[in-house]
Amino acid sequence: MMYAAVGLAALAALMPAARAVQLSTSELNKVYDVMNAICTQSWENGTKAEAILEWKYASLSVFSPADPIPLPSSLAAASIPEIMAIAHTTLDNRPATNTSAAARGGSPLLTDAAAGDPASLGITMLLADAASGGAQWNGISYGTAATDELNYLLYDVPRASNGAISHRTDEAQLWSDSVYMVPPFLAYYGALTANQTLVQAAYDQISFYRQALLQPTGLWQHIVYGSGTSDAGAWATGNAWAAAGIIRVLATLMRSDYADAMSDQRADLQNWAEGILGSAQSYITSSGLFHNYINDSSTFEDAASAALMSSVGLRLATLNLTDAYVDMSLTLLSAVGAHVNSSGYLTQVVNPKSFGEQGTASPEGQAFVLLAYSAFNEWEALGSPGNSSSSPLGKSGAAALGVSVGSLVAGIGTAVAWAVL
Repeated sequence: MMYAAVGLAALAALMPAARAVQLSTSELNKVYDVMNAICTQSWENGTKAEAILEWKYASLSVFSPADPIPLPSSLAAASIPEIMAIAHTTLDNRPATNTSAAARGGSPLLTDAAAGDPASLGITMLLADAASGGAQWNGISYGTAATDELNYLLYDVPRASNGAISHRTDEAQLWSDSVYMVPPFLAYYGALTANQTLVQAAYDQISFYRQALLQPTGLWQHIVYGSGTSDAGAWATGNAWAAAGIIRVLATLMRSDYADAMSDQRADLQNWAEGILGSAQSYITSSGLFHNYINDSSTFEDAASAALMSSVGLRLATLNLTDAYVDMSLTLLSAVGAHVNSSGYLTQVVNPKSFGEQGTASPEGQAFVLLAYSAFNEWEALGSPGNSSSSPLGKSGAAALGVSVGSLVAGIGTAVAWAVL
């Protein structure tokens, strides 16, 4: 574990969720608090950092319409304390060196059997570096730590034959999860440093992963290659990881200086994200969720993947690309809300550490709920484009924790109850 776990009552995660709920501000605060308490692993904390960014500091997110790149010169460490805290804990646990990468100057942010997961914290390091004016923590600057992580990915991690950076450290093995961890970091680093080659590399990595994992159904296989863990199925969370990673890279590209020059890449990224959503749409269950393996109805239903997938459809709308997946996203988000219990735990979830088994709690799932509501609130502030009269969610939502997306979400306050159809 990267961090010491913070204990909450174990039975809280097992409490039943109400059938129809109202995710009010106070209830989403509970989701947030649980997320903070139970995230311990590298990818969990990277996802938590992204959720905090979109939920509390939306103007700094790549989804903000207010020119989030370059970062504002007024950005200060005191203005993003939660992001700084994650950066500090990461550097407190960073290995002093990585001998296998020393020749290239690379070193991972954390010791991890997964090469891709620590990269999920790379954007946190870049934000901390900008906010602190290049300060150091635990003997290294945030920016240097981010650069070392970049070099580790580019030069030391094994690659598949098509050039895809492995998700694992010991062999070339591709996991769909990695699309959320690595390409967004590459794209953001490139956009901040005016390095189009890195932005292109983010696109290329998604393309390489898609080549290897795309199934005839249009869904993505979870894991391919290697001799270790295997999973040839269309894992719902894996497809959501991939779609959400793609939309983050697309948003970064749109906000960068290369949006016009890389219009073909932007079109591809949109098509690839839509491909996953469109292929998954027909598999939504009567209760509004996905099966843990999307096209395998013998597997249990999972609310975590539904939450993350709903965020992607709404982000396509907030980026003014298409509102074709709004109703799908609202259906998923409505069902997700029914599985948030009174303690703030998202229930009916896959065990994130054993992806074929149902779990009682999901650290990443808590973040997924906040990512979905961040997208929902911005979508609603834009006038709810694409909302049909038959939407199970309709005009409802919850205010973020004191967030403003520039002036975009000012005034969004109280959640309105809805019934889950």
